[in-house]
Amino acid sequence: MAIIVNRPEQDLQEKLNQIDFGTLDYDKMPIGSVLQTRYRVQGGSGAANESETSSTSYQPTTFQVDITPIFENSLMVITATPNIKMNGSTGYQTIALFAGYDSQDYFQVLPSGGTASNSPHGQGTFRFTGVSTFWSNASILQMHRPQTTRPINYKLYQRNSAGGFVVRLGENGSDEYMMVQEIKQ
Repeated sequence: MAIIVNRPEQDLQEKLNQIDFGTLDYDKMPIGSVLQTRYRVQGGSGAANESETSSTSYQPTTFQVDITPIFENSLMVITATPNIKMNGSTGYQTIALFAGYDSQDYFQVLPSGGTASNSPHGQGTFRFTGVSTFWSNASILQMHRPQTTRPINYKLYQRNSAGGFVVRLGENGSDEYMMVQEIKQ
């Protein structure tokens, strides 16, 4: 015995047009999803992307990225690859991540339980002994839970732990970047 099933004809293109392939609602995205990515390329010629200091307290650099979190409980993952330079060997070049809500009142971003002072070595500490000048590349990775949806400006700061010589973040003619990704929690 044969069974015959009659189905109305359906146009595949018509069905595809009925499905909304637009954006997925952020609330429906799974935990761990990248909600947004913001980045800034530090490029150019001359000294436009160089920040130098001999100060022993943290000083702002040109490396910065703006982002407005979608959720208060998101995890921000901040990465950067600045070039560094030191012209002395008696101290450390220290790089730290700072954040400012609405681009004001900057504070040092610290791991859980950390304290803000010149004692922590920030997100990168560099010292090269036995040379008068040294160039290299730093790899910065920091995570932050801002607990707000206010606009945030993340900025790299640097200092010289001993003073008396110059440290530099950024190098003329180099393409360097800083990036922030918001991860759903």
